[in-house]
Amino acid sequence: MKNKFLIIATLLFGVTSCDNPIESQTIVGDCTDLSGSCFYYVKENIIVTNSEKTKGFTFSPSVDMKDGKLICDGITAELVNLGVCCENNTLILLLEDGSKITLKSWNKFNCKGHAFFNLSAYEIKLLREHKIIKAQIQNGRTFDSFQNLINLKNQDYFFRFFQELDANKYVVKK
Repeated sequence: MKNKFLIIATLLFGVTSCDNPIESQTIVGDCTDLSGSCFYYVKENIIVTNSEKTKGFTFSPSVDMKDGKLICDGITAELVNLGVCCENNTLILLLEDGSKITLKSWNKFNCKGHAFFNLSAYEIKLLREHKIIKAQIQNGRTFDSFQNLINLKNQDYFFRFFQELDANKYVVKK
């Protein structure tokens, strides 16, 4: 029941499934911390689910500020109903030209379904140049996995994201 609530809550709070296209990615700088530091994130995720929306995952680029410029340094994902706890996860992105990006999570064991992946300069180049047509994630602890096609209108999500990133375009939340 808790996991179904998470999926429903995720769908209600501004993200999209494979069936609903993302029009733009809003990069948010959350500067509400009293220390004066900001946390940057992308407001809209890509959600990959089964037709019942009871199993799947979300993913989006991770963003940071370096020398006054926004950078993409990886991908964050959240697994839903793919095992209770996870670690050593694998994310595979199939691109339109047939190439694949295979990423291994670097974060430690957790029971929140969070997975964090680094991107190399070459992988960022591929995401800038090619649409993502299919995504798969595997929980490295339970080996549960899920894959699905990405909606045609969402396949260029990373193209649009990098346009906003390159323009250093973001909204500050205070």
